[in-house]
Amino acid sequence: MLLWMLAVALVGPVAAQTQNHQVREALRVGGDGIAKTVTLPEYIERRAGDPEKLTATYRLRADLGSRPGPTAVYLPGVFAAARIAVNGHVIADRIEEFHLARLGGAGRLVLATVPREFLHAGVNEVELKLASRQGIGLSAVWVGDENTLRAMHEHKLLWQVNGPAAGAGVVLVLSLCVLVIWARRPTHTLYGYFGIGGTIWALHTLWRLMPEPFLEPPHLGIWRNLGYGFFAVPLVIFCLRLSEWQLPRFEKAMWWSLLLSPPVLYVAQYAGVLGSTASYVRLLWIGAVAVGVYAVGLYALRRRDAQGVLLLATGFVALAFGVRDWLADQNPTDNNPIFLTSFAGVLFFPLVAWILIDGFVQAARDLERLNAELEQRVADKSAQLRHALENMSAAKEAAEGANRAKSAFLAAASHDLRQPTHALGLYMAALRAEKDAVPRAELADRMSEAIAALNTMFNALLDVSRMDAGALQVDVRPFAIAPLMHRLARELSRQAQDRGLRLSVRVSTNSQRLNALSDPVLVERILRNLLGNAVKYTQAGGVLLACRWRHGEGDGSWQVEIWDTGPGIPAADRERVFEEFFQLGNSERDRTGGMGLGLSIVRRMARLLGHRLRLDSIEGKGSRFVLELPATAEPARAALEIGASGSLAGLRVGIVDDDPEVREAARALLAGWKCKVVCAADVDELLARTDADPAVHLQALIVDYELRDGRNGIEAIEAVRRACGKAVPALVVSGAAAPDRLLELQASGHPWMIKPVPASRLRSWLVQAMSSHPPGPGGVASRQDRDASEGNHLERATP
Repeated sequence: MLLWMLAVALVGPVAAQTQNHQVREALRVGGDGIAKTVTLPEYIERRAGDPEKLTATYRLRADLGSRPGPTAVYLPGVFAAARIAVNGHVIADRIEEFHLARLGGAGRLVLATVPREFLHAGVNEVELKLASRQGIGLSAVWVGDENTLRAMHEHKLLWQVNGPAAGAGVVLVLSLCVLVIWARRPTHTLYGYFGIGGTIWALHTLWRLMPEPFLEPPHLGIWRNLGYGFFAVPLVIFCLRLSEWQLPRFEKAMWWSLLLSPPVLYVAQYAGVLGSTASYVRLLWIGAVAVGVYAVGLYALRRRDAQGVLLLATGFVALAFGVRDWLADQNPTDNNPIFLTSFAGVLFFPLVAWILIDGFVQAARDLERLNAELEQRVADKSAQLRHALENMSAAKEAAEGANRAKSAFLAAASHDLRQPTHALGLYMAALRAEKDAVPRAELADRMSEAIAALNTMFNALLDVSRMDAGALQVDVRPFAIAPLMHRLARELSRQAQDRGLRLSVRVSTNSQRLNALSDPVLVERILRNLLGNAVKYTQAGGVLLACRWRHGEGDGSWQVEIWDTGPGIPAADRERVFEEFFQLGNSERDRTGGMGLGLSIVRRMARLLGHRLRLDSIEGKGSRFVLELPATAEPARAALEIGASGSLAGLRVGIVDDDPEVREAARALLAGWKCKVVCAADVDELLARTDADPAVHLQALIVDYELRDGRNGIEAIEAVRRACGKAVPALVVSGAAAPDRLLELQASGHPWMIKPVPASRLRSWLVQAMSSHPPGPGGVASRQDRDASEGNHLERATP
């Protein structure tokens, strides 16, 4: 394409000069009616006092010979709206477009075809009427063969408008690509200077080609000259940085020249010397470009490769074109010259952009290679791996800290509710012990149901806190799976019947010879939760509880399945249903729908036991939960059971609690069990009351963990044992269930319960305490006393 353009550039003007008549002298009639012979090209400056519409009429003669053929009038440079007439006949008229600030680009080139009937042999008269709101400019006028002049017009249009526009588009795209790379790597300022300079260069070129610029003279001419500096300065700095030259003062001087140029040019405009001043300012920037090209030349010589040679060649071509354009701008015989700087950019910018992008890609490849080497070293060296593991451990601790904070919040929120609920439970038990009338027992039943509902919610929150704290202990042992399945089915059969559902149980015959190996209490809680949910959320159809034996390692495994014909779970929510507080279809947070903790606790317990739990569901048809348990041929082993039977008459019990309602409720309950009770707000008061009555020798102690003045129940137990000289069986109760509190209770070695404490569990512990042997010497509890103090069994006695 470039070779074709060069051929047109060389052949076009020769053909034009040999076949056409160029007119340089004309009679100009101004707006004041004064006629004057002038030489073209000519430019008429607008002066103060001139009318808004500045006009001028040019009359000229052209000898077309004896037989004129197809003829045209060609104006290669007209800076105004024009009306063209030949022998009195108008052939082109744009005079009404005089309001345009100053025609640019293709608007400066006018080619008008002359109809043959308007011509005659010999000399023909051509009249040009020009109008503008600003100055008027007219080049030499060509009259002659239409085909030759059209070729001249297309030649100049190509080199002056279309070619620069296409080149500017290419440069703009490449510059924006480099700017995107710079945005990804802001530290690479080299890319920034090139991208900004190229973008301004392209925009300046396109602005120069606009037929109707958005500025009017003199601002138009001033800022078009400044545009050269705006793209020259960043590009010169780019060349210096690319060549690794350190010239901070030179760079600062260029920035100052760019900053001071606007006021200098405006002062020159008012002084009437704008043309020469703008020319010298532009020459100054061309000199700066020469410094950049020289730096690039030395850089290219150091590289001594194809890229260096191309870079050097395009740099010198760009400089040569810039000098040539400056000289062409000073030529008085051509008021609309062709500028070659645009075409130099088409060579320079793609080459440099390719070098920069190639360098970026190569750097990315090197980075990938270095990353691969680093990963290999990390894999090979344990020290580096240890550092990575430490970072992971820190992140894990942060996540666990956030989880503990959530659990602590939930435990704290429930603390104030546990105290009155605990007292209410004790009052209710005492009320049921009275055998006066049935209505009181019925009222007590209702109170018991309300407390059971509250207790269920509190236990769910407590389970989360205990698992977060690691205070939930696991007792893995062989147990029979079939009795557990049938017991759960019996418990929920009434609820299923009330809802019109079929509840079925299917257990493999292998259950007669193989047991399950897990914690039976936790497994029962998991299955009760899943089975209860299936019954609760199934509207019609039935629920199936099945247990199948599967071959595998050792004795195989049990696959416990809960099927339902409920609404099913959408695929998007099958993981979320195991999250805390998430409830499907309960956005209003209806309390009857639970708290959204059941399935979360189920998954946590399954993970704690190391059992696989999975969910399959079809929306609208039902769901299936599957829990896999190891199977074993070992005989089932019973857990430690604490019975609730036995008389408590005469048992001397000390109660220490700073809440008077709790003390009074406990006293009433234990008095109903025929116990001798001593209540106190703190340990000092308890010891004072026992000392006042020598007949009182405490046989059991129930202590609240949080007491007044910063004291706790552990300290109170130790004080009582020191005073009594023996290890009095002691139970710690607490209304706080924060993870750190649970760990403290677990580490104390004392049996403990979380409020509200069911009366049946409290009685079980008292029966065990009453039947224990006296403590051994030195205040150390006997073996049976220690067995009765296993807090984990107390907490896990009721699923």
